[in-house]
Amino acid sequence: MKESVASGPSEYAVDEYAVELSGCTKEFAMPGGGSYFAVRDINLRVEPGRFVSIVGPTGSGKSTILSMAAGLLEPTAGNVRSYGTPVQGVNRRASYMFQQDALLPWKSVIDNVSLGLTMAGVSKTEAYSEARRWLEKVGLKNFADRYPHQLSGGMRKRTAVAQAWIVDPDILLMDEPFSALDVQTRQIMENELLQLWQESGKAVVFITHDLDEAIALSDEVVILGAGPGSTVVGSYEISIPRPRDLLDIRDDPQFIELHREIWGRLKIEVSKTYEAALAEDGEVA
Repeated sequence: MKESVASGPSEYAVDEYAVELSGCTKEFAMPGGGSYFAVRDINLRVEPGRFVSIVGPTGSGKSTILSMAAGLLEPTAGNVRSYGTPVQGVNRRASYMFQQDALLPWKSVIDNVSLGLTMAGVSKTEAYSEARRWLEKVGLKNFADRYPHQLSGGMRKRTAVAQAWIVDPDILLMDEPFSALDVQTRQIMENELLQLWQESGKAVVFITHDLDEAIALSDEVVILGAGPGSTVVGSYEISIPRPRDLLDIRDDPQFIELHREIWGRLKIEVSKTYEAALAEDGEVA
């Protein structure tokens, strides 16, 4: 009999990971001929209900990994599975939040939020009812009839969060969703995201350049090495107790120690990337 991991109302066998990349390599063709490897031999396992962040230097393939988990990219080698099933085409158990929101400018806030449900065949009345519930959860109940250009950056992100969560995915794949926000708004959005996640039991894979953000949010932080052809070079459990107040967590001694330890490894890869860029500039000159 398999040991199980509880996740919200359901249970999953421990070998049925929400996201599982096994030996995944992705090679891209170059416009002028030839090819390059974005990532090599990536092994990543995310259990249901876990919040895992991936950090790494620029060009380390973070978004490539997320796109393979989403089924938007097929690995050149290796396998992607979700809850024990091979990912072939779009991963229907996941929602994807991009760095730039995907709001349709000609649709109102409520139409944007309800879009996933209406595309799935839910009646407009029912979709609107659920959208209003989510707009209230993210603090936008009075903005249902506004259009994206009438919203602040933080309000657009709240709309995008509601849009991603309303379809009740098992997995949230988030690619630097708050990077364009100012520091104060970003921390507020991080707190709101954690509150939603803690109530849901969903798995989250979160891409960020910000190590502070990764530690504050996560159960685990995964480090990618310098690219191209990057791979996982480190993984750190974040044992800071939950619930967490992200407005104060950076003063926590445990947070400071974890940051020191993880940055000690990450900065090696950042330095490699910087040195490679300098060498390339020298060759061009």
